[in-house]
Amino acid sequence: MDKYIKFLKREWANWAFHKSVQLPLQEALVSFTFDDAPHSAFTQGGGILEGKGFSGTFYIALSFLDDQLQEEASFSKNDLQLALEKGHELACHTYRHIDLSKTNLLESIKDIKKNGELFKELFPEHELRNFSYPFGAETLAIKKFLGQEFRSARGIGHGLNVGKVDLANLKTIKLYRDRLSLEDIAKQIADAKARKAWVIFYTHDVQENPSPYGCTPAYFEAVVKMCANAKLQVQTVDKALDLIDELSQRSKQN
Repeated sequence: MDKYIKFLKREWANWAFHKSVQLPLQEALVSFTFDDAPHSAFTQGGGILEGKGFSGTFYIALSFLDDQLQEEASFSKNDLQLALEKGHELACHTYRHIDLSKTNLLESIKDIKKNGELFKELFPEHELRNFSYPFGAETLAIKKFLGQEFRSARGIGHGLNVGKVDLANLKTIKLYRDRLSLEDIAKQIADAKARKAWVIFYTHDVQENPSPYGCTPAYFEAVVKMCANAKLQVQTVDKALDLIDELSQRSKQN
C-alpha cells in the first residue's frame, strides 16, 4: 500500500507542477550521477570518469558523512574535497536521506536546508545547486519548493530528456547491477545521439560486489567508454544546465 501511495503522490506532483524548459541542444549531452555517493562512487566511479577527462555529479546526504553504521553509503570529507578539486559536482540528496512522500513539508524543508547549511560549513566557497529525490519520492508541495530552491531536481523515471523537459523531475537511466545490459545501454546512447537528448545516468556504489542499486567498475567503465567513443559531450548536471542556459539565450537573440 505504501508503494502505491508513493506512486500516486509522485504522479500527482508531476501532473500538477512543471518547471518546464525547452532543450535547445544541438548535440546529445550526457551526465553521470551518483545517489548517496558512497566511498566507492568517488574512488571507482569518479576515477573512471577522470580517466576519460569527464566529471560527475554526486548527490550527498551529509548524515552519511563518516557514518560507520551505514558503511554502504558512507563517505569522508576527503572524498568530498578531492571530488571538488577534480572538477566534480556535489549536489543535495536531503540530510537524513528521508522519504519525502512520508515526511511533512516543514520537516522536509528543514532537513534539506540543514544539508545545505552543513555543506557550506565544510566548504564555504561552494553550494549545493541541484537535487535528487531519495527513493524517487515526491509530493506536489515539496516539488514546488525544490523548483524554487534548486536549479534542478532529478527523479528516477526512466527515459531521455528531450524537447520540453521538467527541470523539477529530470528523467534518468539506471546503471544498476541487474537492470540494463550493455547492449541496452548502447541503444539508449544511439537514441540520445539521434534525438539530441540529455541522458542522465545514475547509480550508487561502484564496486566488484555491488549492492542491488550499484554496478561493477567494469560495467561502469564500459558505459563511460561508449560515451567517449561516440564523442558525446559529458558534463556535470550543473555544467549541463549552464550550457542549456547559454544555448537558450542565443536562440532568443537570433
